[in-house]
Amino acid sequence: MKTSITEEMRFRQKVVEYAIKHKNNAEAARRYKTSIQQVQRWLKKYDGSVESLANKSRRHSHPNQHSRIVKHM
Repeated sequence: MKTSITEEMRFRQKVVEYAIKHKNNAEAARRYKTSIQQVQRWLKKYDGSVESLANKSRRHSHPNQHSRIVKHM
């Protein structure tokens, strides 16, 4: 499944590329009004493509998630 590129992903890419270019996460965070920790998380995920900055699903499945249907006779 291909991820559609959103404005949020483009914003993250701008922040990450600024941090890489200037070698300064704090400066990038101040300039784009986000936290240093967030810049660090995005840098860790970034592989050069905007798709790498997409939000990942946090949904977990559970074996008992769906109950069985019991037929009454």
